Amino acid sequence: VAAHAAALAGVPLITHIRFRPDPAYCRWLFRPGRVPARLFFTSRTQLADSADAIRPMVPEDRWRVLPNGLDFSMVGTHPEHRARLRQVWGLSDDSVAVGIACAISVRKRVDHLIRLVARLRERGVDAYGFVAGQPHFPSDAVVLDGLQRLAAELNVGDRIRFLGYVEPSEPLYYAWDLCVSTSSYETFGMTVLEAMACRCPVVTYPGGSVQEIVGDGGIVVRDGDEEALFAESLKLATDPAARRSLGERGHAHASARYDIRQIVPVLAQEYRQVASMGLRAPRTSPETA
Repeated sequence: VAAHAAALAGVPLITHIRFRPDPAYCRWLFRPGRVPARLFFTSRTQLADSADAIRPMVPEDRWRVLPNGLDFSMVGTHPEHRARLRQVWGLSDDSVAVGIACAISVRKRVDHLIRLVARLRERGVDAYGFVAGQPHFPSDAVVLDGLQRLAAELNVGDRIRFLGYVEPSEPLYYAWDLCVSTSSYETFGMTVLEAMACRCPVVTYPGGSVQEIVGDGGIVVRDGDEEALFAESLKLATDPAARRSLGERGHAHASARYDIRQIVPVLAQEYRQVASMGLRAPRTSPETA
């Protein structure tokens, strides 16, 4: 609708893309009259993975990378949530809360979290798992059913808490001792950014853009390597000082690179540049011809 209105009005079009498009979709989205003056990606990884599909349709000099961000004057400043939530959940000071925040789907591989918690328990860690999210599509309800069955089969049914959709999610990251991301692909990685902002240690698979966002602010293991995920999580689960150190490192990394107060001026400048291009010749709508 916005692209059609821009074409009719003769004003420049700006597009922010939040996924990895395929060539057929790009041919439809960026068809003549719908080619944006600016095309924003959320990460360098997303840009690289989308380039072959987009390049035939949108000139590369119009591409920009502009990440998502957080207001660090507000996010990460409420550690009091930790004690409140852990009391609600019945956790002791020695309990280790391992959380994941994502939609429930096959791509997110939440079963890796469940097996992780079961293995931590086998090694004597008083571990609990928390899943913040729900099926995005009705067809994903079977995935949630399978996760609940898996937890029961591994004798951690009482240790895995399916929280459903949680908003705001920020309090969770204070209460968790570890945040894991097991997704096979993301074009950004907002949950790991939120975790780092709240000083919650992150252990993750590369997950497309996730490793780019985490950088040296968390621990990245080989994709799908549950043994490595377990080994790194066990080190942190048994070493509170290491958790604190990684949490501080993550916060420093995230605040230096993803503060919205640094990102918005860049976005505003790009919009001003596009606006200065002036009007194009308006297209004639069939309804007004």
